[in-house]
Amino acid sequence: TMKVLNIEVEPKAFAAGAALTTFIVTQTMLTASTKTATGLPYKTTSAIMCQEVIKFAFAAIYWYNFDYKKQKNDGLQNFNIKEFLMYSVPGLTYALQNSIVYFAIAILGPPTFQVFSNLKIITTAVLFRFILPNRGLTIIQWLAVVLLFTAMVISKISVFSQSGEEAGAWASKQELIFGCGLLVVNSTLSAFSGVFNEWLIKKIDPEAPLQFKNMQLYFFGCVLNFFGNILQDAPGTDSGFFTGFSPVVWIIILNNAALGISVAYIMKYANNVVKCFTGAVAVYIATYLSSYFFGEVIDLAFMCGVVVLTVALYLYMGDHNKVLQQSAKPVQKSAPASIDLVEKGESKKETR
Repeated sequence: TMKVLNIEVEPKAFAAGAALTTFIVTQTMLTASTKTATGLPYKTTSAIMCQEVIKFAFAAIYWYNFDYKKQKNDGLQNFNIKEFLMYSVPGLTYALQNSIVYFAIAILGPPTFQVFSNLKIITTAVLFRFILPNRGLTIIQWLAVVLLFTAMVISKISVFSQSGEEAGAWASKQELIFGCGLLVVNSTLSAFSGVFNEWLIKKIDPEAPLQFKNMQLYFFGCVLNFFGNILQDAPGTDSGFFTGFSPVVWIIILNNAALGISVAYIMKYANNVVKCFTGAVAVYIATYLSSYFFGEVIDLAFMCGVVVLTVALYLYMGDHNKVLQQSAKPVQKSAPASIDLVEKGESKKETR
């Protein structure tokens, strides 16, 4: 193990957290850098479809070389159309999520996007509370959810405190409300798709290789984004599939594909504490880089909100929740010692 901020962390967990932070910050910073006065100059559905094609190719190559050739159960034995079509559900929600992320980053900017993207914690908490009560939260996690919402309000309180006479005040409020609305939709889709995809992986043919299941998911991602690309064209126009693509856009595509591919492996090594610090560090780095490269003004209220967010993430993801969940489980009472002795005595009599 190694120590980071006086906390013991496995080297693999540290590397996984560093990789995840890099992917997340790169995604937000580069996407924001491509924004123009009229929005994003390229078709987001084209970019997302390229991401899905790369992920599908990776999953297919991995499955063929490490599952199809070497394992008895390669997933083909129990393959059927009904289960295959089920992957269209998370495929559709992921396609919508990926499109929303592009526009939310462009509207809100990297720092605000990083803070408000944690809305998915709140929507997931609500989903678990009402749909999956057996996976309920601890009291500390509910406190973290309240703090998380508080952090978001504090971080942008300067926008809502502006008077209507100030230049751009109403426009800033509209952008913030619209961007946050997008992230609320995105977070709801994220919670639903996460639960549904977990069910497909763990309950539907659980012995099938993970990459075989990923191939089916990415296939629908490619198909749905292909039709989305057609719909994104204005009536009577044909802007071309790769219109507006630049070297930076291709780097965004490769980065996002790598993030999607590696997230399962990252989560394998990154424990909850590492994931907590990853989310917090990504906010701090994106805030600093946005201030340096884009000249974005970071006020005291925003930094206070980020600090509260860091505390909320730790309370929500910390290992103390496991202790609380274990203590909340009913303990089976053992039989009284006198009864146990009587049973032993009677068993002795029977054996004599």
